[in-house]
Amino acid sequence: MILDGPFELDPSRRYSVDLMSFRVDMCIRRISVGLFAYFGPYVVQISALFLGYNRKEEEVSLIKPGVNFLTMESISMLPPQCDGVLLAAWGEPFDREAWNTITWANVKQSYHGMKLVLKQYEELS
Repeated sequence: MILDGPFELDPSRRYSVDLMSFRVDMCIRRISVGLFAYFGPYVVQISALFLGYNRKEEEVSLIKPGVNFLTMESISMLPPQCDGVLLAAWGEPFDREAWNTITWANVKQSYHGMKLVLKQYEELS
């Protein structure tokens, strides 16, 4: 399910992700949330995080300055000629507080936006 986006980018420019986080107001478990970049007909995963059983914070970070929590790399570059990015979720949504499975409509309603900070750069020839 697409939580946010797609957000179009200028494919003639190069980008890296400096920060990416999102907010939810429910204690949702058993789903993964990921940032994906697309270029032409291709889609690549930039970062993702499983919302497991012990996560309690409302704001969840996938990338903070200096670390991508999926790859543990310090730089999260988007692919060359990237057309845009989107935030997607997959799995079996579960509300820990109500202790039952919830619908994707409930997840979407609980979602309150993301922070996405991109840096533009030029490659040295």
